[in-house]
Amino acid sequence: MKSNYQADSIKVAPRRIEKTRQRQRPEAVPGVLRLVIPYTTPELTRAALRHAGVCSDLNAHVSLIDVQVVPYPCAIDQPPINREYSSSRLKELFRESGLSGRAEVVYTRDLLEGYKGALEPGSLVIIAARKRWWRTREEKLARALSAAGQQVMLLPITR
Repeated sequence: MKSNYQADSIKVAPRRIEKTRQRQRPEAVPGVLRLVIPYTTPELTRAALRHAGVCSDLNAHVSLIDVQVVPYPCAIDQPPINREYSSSRLKELFRESGLSGRAEVVYTRDLLEGYKGALEPGSLVIIAARKRWWRTREEKLARALSAAGQQVMLLPITR
């Protein structure tokens, strides 16, 4: 089954999530594997997208999500990060991967709350992380999302 968006025409929908307001989540469609890849670094996100490409024969829908924290002095609808840069970065990663799906930029005050509001129930979150002897930022994110009830796959990258 093809997604609504093709890799050449990925639409990036900037969205803001606040703690006081949760968005309405759509009902889960049976038979569709929802893969979510959080944007961490370009290198690690490419590795996660390559891994998601293995599931292309399955009925999979890939979502690339970039959660950006807007500090309190700034208004949430006016982030200090250039919106065009954020969207073009995600579009370029999708173009390189050749996958179809959607890309989304989420603006929030709290990183974990942003992910909780952006993730749909029943999604499989794929996070690539470098293998280190200390806990990396990606491993901390995977642990927090897992504790929040999400299904998380952590891919160790040994380079």
